[in-house]
Amino acid sequence: YLIGFVALVPWMLVLDEIPTVAGAARSGLLMSIFFVAAVFGWFGIAIGTYTGIGSLSGLLLVLIAAPLLQSQIFIFALVRQLAGRRHGPFVRALAGASAWVATEWLLPKLLGDTIGQGLHPSRILRQIADIGGAAGLTFLLILINECVAFAITHRHERMRVLLRPLMLAAGMLVVMAGYGAFRISALASEQEAAGKPLRVGMVQSNIVDY
Repeated sequence: YLIGFVALVPWMLVLDEIPTVAGAARSGLLMSIFFVAAVFGWFGIAIGTYTGIGSLSGLLLVLIAAPLLQSQIFIFALVRQLAGRRHGPFVRALAGASAWVATEWLLPKLLGDTIGQGLHPSRILRQIADIGGAAGLTFLLILINECVAFAITHRHERMRVLLRPLMLAAGMLVVMAGYGAFRISALASEQEAAGKPLRVGMVQSNIVDY
């Protein structure tokens, strides 16, 4: 799950080198396709197997639909590019992250996914979803990626310029971890006061064909 804090950095560095809105739009389209291929290739294969059209055909179908399945990536690239033309990196980062989560909220997603769900393995970091849900986790992940990308871009400048985004990223991580530790402690106290918990086992049969 730690990869999520830097997963978008290479693409952000590419976007920083693109001077036009059309170029950013093309990059967004390509990134949506690559994202679907890397994360949801299994879904296309499952469709192909289930419908009988073949795994390759199912995968191609999902890749063609990638800009619709992951439209937030395309919108993010556009908004980030437009905001960066008129404002500084801070506003650009906020605008891009806001566009990402707003698009996921406004447009229905087939699988209801968001990159913030990747923090699920971290019990302490995921607790801040109490406040903003999975979308809030996504928002923070994108901002931290922006901070790392900015630091890499300005690595040859003064130390003060380099440390500022890294300190901001570290501050967000500290807030996430601090809230998580507080919340886990509070939940433990509530469980102790409530007595022995009831454990429920739920079983779903596996559909082995796909």
